[in-house]
Amino acid sequence: MKRILIIGAGPNQLPAIQLAKSKGYSVLATDYDPDAVGFAEADVYGVVSTRDVEATVEYAKEIHKTSPISGVMTMASESAVTVAGVAKALGLPGVDPKAAFKATNKIARQQCFKENYIPSPLFAKAQGIDDTIKAAHDIGFPVVLKPSDSAGSRGVQLVKSQEQLAEAITEIKSITKDSFFLIEEYLEGSEHSIEGVVIDGNVHWTAFSDRNYDKKHLYFPFFMEDGDTLPSTISPHMLQKVKGVSTKAVKALGIDFGPVKGDILIDKNGPKMIEMAARLSGDYFCYETAPLHNGINLLEIVMDQAMGLPIDLKRLQPKYERGVALRYVWPSPGKIVSISGPEKVRMKDGVRFFKFEPKWKDIRVGVEILPAKSMGERVGAVLVAANTREEAIQLAENCVKEIVIVTE
Repeated sequence: MKRILIIGAGPNQLPAIQLAKSKGYSVLATDYDPDAVGFAEADVYGVVSTRDVEATVEYAKEIHKTSPISGVMTMASESAVTVAGVAKALGLPGVDPKAAFKATNKIARQQCFKENYIPSPLFAKAQGIDDTIKAAHDIGFPVVLKPSDSAGSRGVQLVKSQEQLAEAITEIKSITKDSFFLIEEYLEGSEHSIEGVVIDGNVHWTAFSDRNYDKKHLYFPFFMEDGDTLPSTISPHMLQKVKGVSTKAVKALGIDFGPVKGDILIDKNGPKMIEMAARLSGDYFCYETAPLHNGINLLEIVMDQAMGLPIDLKRLQPKYERGVALRYVWPSPGKIVSISGPEKVRMKDGVRFFKFEPKWKDIRVGVEILPAKSMGERVGAVLVAANTREEAIQLAENCVKEIVIVTE
């Protein structure tokens, strides 16, 4: 029986663990949390931080001596450097660790974009209040402050004036070990996600969505996304420009193998590359939203590639096109008085799922909801499909209205 190592065993990695089991693989999983939900479904597990490259490599080497590992991967986790380190140490298929680092560390990534003339926000790195003030004035308020090493919008804040900088820095320092952080120009425009895979050095884009930011500043100064919509409304010409810029970013970072996911903003001057990572996305995109839209199962393709299997490029071709919308539930902060609507919503035609997010799996009356600081704190999610984009949006947003969580 072949064995696969999956870095991360939290709720976001559970789909990969379950897919691997369904394919008959023995699953080895690692996570810093001894109670990680994925450990219950793994054959073997190790309590090792997903970001501790050295410890994970040593752990994998020990297992590999007596029970060879055939592949290593992750999903929805900023652990591409760890995946790459294990792959290199064990001689498994994988991306170069240097490329993985540049695609993970926000400062290194933006420096790479600048050096390779990839359109992206103006930026600077800073360490303390004095250089932050200087950088912010050089770029011009408002600016966006980001930790160098976090995902899921954790610590990302909009800063409109110098008076907000100290508090924003304190927030970032509370969630990162890196003393440096990123200051970026604040851009406005439509925002999008793109995802694909690099096979034999060639980039294949498999899904592109319009990100919904109707609630972007619901919990200022933090950024809140409210799901995805497919297909996109941008023109075919603009989509080609986006794919071109995204491919250039992948090449500049040195990613020549495995999954790639990007965040793009389109303003009056065209597409700007916000991020490009060497990993699969979270928030349901690669294994629920995109397959529901076009039938391409990128999670399975990436797993097969990690296990050294050949990939038939026909698997990267869309099989159909459905309108798909993912929307989130953001109740008002306060103590929960009542909850209604979930079962009614789940019964609706076209609803793929409604679920409370992992943090809220035990949601009940009396629990307090605090103002959110990141995407991981959203309360619920509904994913729907319809014949058209417009029908999907209407259905998803009606479902959100029917999920009534009263707080006081």
